[in-house]
Amino acid sequence: MLDFNFYVTTPRLAITYLNPGNESHIAFTLELYKNYTTIGANGKPERSIPDRAAAIDLLEGRATQIETTGYGRYGVSLLPPSAEPDEDMAKRVENATPIGLITLNLRGPDTPPLPDIGFNLLTSARGKGYATEAAKGLMDYYDREKGVTELLGYCGSDNTASMKVLRRAGFELLGERNIGSLMTHVSIKKNGQRHALLVWIRGLKKDPKEYGL
Repeated sequence: MLDFNFYVTTPRLAITYLNPGNESHIAFTLELYKNYTTIGANGKPERSIPDRAAAIDLLEGRATQIETTGYGRYGVSLLPPSAEPDEDMAKRVENATPIGLITLNLRGPDTPPLPDIGFNLLTSARGKGYATEAAKGLMDYYDREKGVTELLGYCGSDNTASMKVLRRAGFELLGERNIGSLMTHVSIKKNGQRHALLVWIRGLKKDPKEYGL
């Protein structure tokens, strides 16, 4: 079972497991996904995470994913200012404000066999460098504790914000690729227009073609 006291900190942020029993994590999930839609089987947009029960189910699934695979989605929270130089960090993490997600996913057998990084912040938290800081913090943790250094990043060719974050986090653009299972949710713009899927690489030890790229 996951230890929900786990955390990794950066100068401004705390990276934690998302706890389905934590009311602030539930409220954050509802806020993050309140306007989120996916494309249903009928080809029409469908609301995602419409209520509290669905939010709890999602958080439980994310906890299980990390516990069973070692990869998944983590919460990103903004640390409160330190009142004293020697203030207990665990207490600051407990009082941190959830602002987004940072992800390392190891996807299915029809995708390259390397984890890819992702991020999603509340609108109010964007444009402040938090995504880059969280990405570097999580990558440092996986490098230090798990020896994971070979990473990918994916984004649509219209997603300039994600491109900036990936560059600042040390990724290099490999180019356009067609990875079937990723094309639907990565490369479709909100108005339904398709855009190319861009693949980014960091720390690869072999030729990208050996990973199916």
